[in-house]
Amino acid sequence: MIAKNIKGKSFKGCVSYVMHEGATLLEAEGVWAAKKEDIIRSFAMQRSGRREVKQPVGHIPIAFSPEDKHRMTDDFMVQLAKEYMQKMGIGNTQYIIVRHHNTENPHLHIVYNRINNDLKLISVNHDYKRNIKVCKKLKDKHKLTYGKDKEKVKREKLKNPDKIKYFIHDAIKTVLPSCKNPADLRFALEKSGVEIDYKFKRGSNEIQGVSFKYENIAFKGSEIDRKYSFGNLKKEFQKNLLEENRRTEDAYLRQQAEQKAKLEADERARKEAETNSQTAKRNLVVKGVKLSDEQEKTLMDGDYIFLKNMTAKDGKTQFSAYAFLNDEKKRVLLTYDNPDEFVKYGKYEMRIRDKILIENGYITKAKVKWFGGVNYAYPYLWKANKSDTDYQESWSDPRLPKTQKEEQKPKQPIVQQKNRGRKR
Repeated sequence: MIAKNIKGKSFKGCVSYVMHEGATLLEAEGVWAAKKEDIIRSFAMQRSGRREVKQPVGHIPIAFSPEDKHRMTDDFMVQLAKEYMQKMGIGNTQYIIVRHHNTENPHLHIVYNRINNDLKLISVNHDYKRNIKVCKKLKDKHKLTYGKDKEKVKREKLKNPDKIKYFIHDAIKTVLPSCKNPADLRFALEKSGVEIDYKFKRGSNEIQGVSFKYENIAFKGSEIDRKYSFGNLKKEFQKNLLEENRRTEDAYLRQQAEQKAKLEADERARKEAETNSQTAKRNLVVKGVKLSDEQEKTLMDGDYIFLKNMTAKDGKTQFSAYAFLNDEKKRVLLTYDNPDEFVKYGKYEMRIRDKILIENGYITKAKVKWFGGVNYAYPYLWKANKSDTDYQESWSDPRLPKTQKEEQKPKQPIVQQKNRGRKR
């Protein structure tokens, strides 16, 4: 039994990797598990409570010896995974346990949220030694097979051909993580003087096997180590390619996040400057009612107030109503109903204030109920003409230039969780 603790940034990349075609989802806790996208979304929703954490993804691959393959039922593997997490202090959080069937070694993957159900961070720093001890305890408890460790073999005491075999083994191990295809491995091993001979299927370019030679002594890949048969090397190439793609995607997402943060910072600065400018302009009068400094500040902060004894257009009738500002804070709008109450309008259930803004010709970032009222989403809604019966929508600000709008546009609607709860 061998385990490794990995921290990562992207639930999408990690879950997509472990949930590949042919994998078996053995258990899921605290996530919607109907499909892969639901699992990713569940992890992301809980992770959103601690956005300052840069590596919220916990990933633990656990492999077992081929000699124990006959014992590795799904239930037994889940039991081992849970015992491992418990002994490593990983609990009270979302997780999935996924079994892979693509190697001779039975193995599984645990993906868990390092942001636990209480929004506390699960730390796995400096757990290398504890991981080794936990694996040993579980192997002893369940009488699992101890594998032969080539790293402990004393090379200086070896004689040929074993000395050559271990030299080739170490050379392959050194360069393999950077190889994504057979040509990469050939060129990388040339620096160590190791030659490769690929065996091709008769009449085609399909590789069936591989052998390695150094100082005129040759071994098949599987003779050096079972993981160096061509079938297993091919899986390593694919894994390395996926890892490079993941790093590229992470770099792209990081760049997008930085650009988005800059846009948001610029927008905050603009709004702050606008607010400061308008805040200095005190004693606003609404329908004959002079506002206090506190009332005006409440409006400038984006909230609403209730005004009494306002004068209607006829100059005689007095009335009372709620008042709020448009997004640009240049116009006061009135309503007899609480502006933050929700009303059905078109396909969304939105705040009354957003409905009024749309009907008055403004582009507004509306607050709408999402997932049956469990969450909120914030689409931009507006009418091209006031007389239109239907409004238009966009998940990015339509007032921005096209290039900035594409950078701002999210892949999924941004939602704000209303009530946190664990679902399975």
